[in-house]
Amino acid sequence: MPKNMYSLIILILIAGCLASCLMLVSCNKKTIQKSVDSPDLKPEAYYTSYKQGFSAARFLETPYGTYFSSRDSYIYYSEKGNTKYIKLCNKPDCNHNTVDCNAYIKWYKIGYYDKKIYYITGNTLNCMDMDGSNHRNVKALYEGYDNNFGYFHNGYYYYVITKGGSIGAFGNEDNNLYRVKVDDDSAPEIVLTNDAILRLYMFTIAGDNIYIIEFNADATKVASLYSFSTISKKWTILTDNWVGAGAYYLDDDKGYCYMRNIGFYEYDLTTNEMNLVKPTELDDIGTCSAFYYPDYIYLIHYNSNPPSYQNQILYIYDRDYNLIDSIKFDKVYGKSTSGGFIGDVDKYVIFSSNYNEKPDFYIDKSEIGTGNLMFHKIED
Repeated sequence: MPKNMYSLIILILIAGCLASCLMLVSCNKKTIQKSVDSPDLKPEAYYTSYKQGFSAARFLETPYGTYFSSRDSYIYYSEKGNTKYIKLCNKPDCNHNTVDCNAYIKWYKIGYYDKKIYYITGNTLNCMDMDGSNHRNVKALYEGYDNNFGYFHNGYYYYVITKGGSIGAFGNEDNNLYRVKVDDDSAPEIVLTNDAILRLYMFTIAGDNIYIIEFNADATKVASLYSFSTISKKWTILTDNWVGAGAYYLDDDKGYCYMRNIGFYEYDLTTNEMNLVKPTELDDIGTCSAFYYPDYIYLIHYNSNPPSYQNQILYIYDRDYNLIDSIKFDKVYGKSTSGGFIGDVDKYVIFSSNYNEKPDFYIDKSEIGTGNLMFHKIED
């Protein structure tokens, strides 16, 4: 073969490879830049609001797909939640395992608002485009290097400053709950000042109310529940017998919680009455988490306290507290590994065998109650 012809063929092959790479990058970017074509799309306010449960600030549903902020410091993207998770980076020359990768965000608090992903690193609010590009610092929340704990909700980041290192820790001095607008240069504002912030177990935002869950000094009880109206500025003590994170849900009318080996309770926020609506005793007390969604309540039972993630059973109830199905999640390997429930996305329930990595299993909700319930592998 003539030398010139050989060189021409090599150039054509190289050009073809480059074109293919560029097409892949372009397609990936185009997919994430446009909202997912699905009949299950929800109102914009759903995607920007704070979600109660395990997934708060980590597992994010958006009109563009599903985002997961892993403990390995990277953000992963899945178009439908139960499909392949990829690191959120479209750099053609990136190996996706360094701090230079677009998917690397260092911390794991993320939120969605107006076609942007927002995230917190230290005391700084940052944002990026939906495809992981164009990272930029938006503003500093405060001076110094103290930690903070918070959530994104409807265009704001709500947070407390934790000088002691975490919420409820000894050494916390700031008894304020703050919020800051994410898409402008305005300064943070104080929403609430109360010493309950110093003993904070968790806070929840529902409608015009902020619910504060405080560690209870009574060793026979877990927590106390308070409400604060952002409209009237009224602070109300609701009950001194509430539960901690991962076992409750609050809306405009009621509070819902599961008390270990007693059952499901409902709290009427109008009458301040709390009633046991479904006694539920398990053979092995252990510990439980309860996650409330429109279709189902997911009760996850661990047969030890503190929980052993290798031994967990998912019980699925309808919203009338009828037990519909159950299944053992036995995909977590190693005593030092934590994994399990991630969230409910449209037609699927998402699980991870290792919270330090991306989600890798799902349940098809159409199989619930059929006798054929199983965990399906999310393929790489």
